[in-house]
Amino acid sequence: MKSNVAKGLFIPTMQPSYADLSEVMAAHGTTSADLKYDGYRVQVHRQKDKYKIYTRNGNELNYQCYPEITKIVEKLPECLIEAELVGEGSSHKQVFDNVKKRFRRPGINDKSIEKYVGSGIIKQTPLSLRVFDTLYFQGKYLIDVPLFERRNYTEKFDSKGIQPSETKVVDSVEKLEALLDSTFKNKQEGRVCKNPNSIYLPGKSTIDWVKFKRFEPLDLVVVGFYNEKAYGMNLPFTSVLCATLNKETGKYETIGKIAATRKGIAHEIYSFVKDNIIRQKPANVIFSEKLSSRACKKFMPDKFINPENSVVLEVRAMNLNRSENWQSCGYKDGKAYSMRIGFAHQLRDDKNPKQATTTQIIEKLYKMQGDKDE
Repeated sequence: MKSNVAKGLFIPTMQPSYADLSEVMAAHGTTSADLKYDGYRVQVHRQKDKYKIYTRNGNELNYQCYPEITKIVEKLPECLIEAELVGEGSSHKQVFDNVKKRFRRPGINDKSIEKYVGSGIIKQTPLSLRVFDTLYFQGKYLIDVPLFERRNYTEKFDSKGIQPSETKVVDSVEKLEALLDSTFKNKQEGRVCKNPNSIYLPGKSTIDWVKFKRFEPLDLVVVGFYNEKAYGMNLPFTSVLCATLNKETGKYETIGKIAATRKGIAHEIYSFVKDNIIRQKPANVIFSEKLSSRACKKFMPDKFINPENSVVLEVRAMNLNRSENWQSCGYKDGKAYSMRIGFAHQLRDDKNPKQATTTQIIEKLYKMQGDKDE
């Protein structure tokens, strides 16, 4: 891993897991509760007169689209930091919306970049960095150093356009609950609780990092498309079938059908998948056997897409169910997980299908609801 740092290569990011408050405090003893910023995660490498800025997917940013960020990075000491790319706004939703306005996928052509720069959006919607971890600093490798020591380096990044993330040290379930209540009351997105003694584990998700949010969105992969004529709309499709990734099997498992008729979401999805839509069921997607029955045949999509060629859709659901249904997510003993009143919120341009919400996370979230199988 030191060689990757030295060469400025992307390091697979450590990811938050899921647990309840008591599990976190039992595992951490004392926890560092970082404020969760509603932006796009980036990994910044600064070496001598060079720099690279990666998205969470390991793609480099289109630097021409982020001149204010590159100016900040050019002034940094030699380092490897993880940060959130954030915008301005009075609420976490407004902050995220402003970041999304600015985000452009790698590989856009020169004409599109010229139009983007000339639109005035850079000046109208400025971005900044909130640093939440430091993995290398002026010749010192920190990946194997405990978080509380890495934090000392993180706090050095405090100047115009770049600041350390807000963090609170908490030593009891009651104090953590009170902090979360205060965070939500202030209309902030949430907290990521981190074990102060934990080292950085590239590409891993453990209880060392646990995320708490008011509404836990699910990042799901689109695997199927429906075209219900009853809607009577000029849309490429009216609903999509979404799936989770089972990290144990590597297969995708269906969890729910989501309407795609609001806010132009169908056209947005279609622009990314139109060349990869197929008529056959993908081999790496598990479909319930019930879809072949007369009662559930209507739930079989009209068309499909291989997950690796698809997009990640942020879906928000009222809650999760486990019952006898036509889904395949976590199927066991005749029951599977599904969503109750789920709706499409937005595309997650910064994530790929391999970073989708896993079946194992769905199981954890369901248990945290306090629901039990009948």
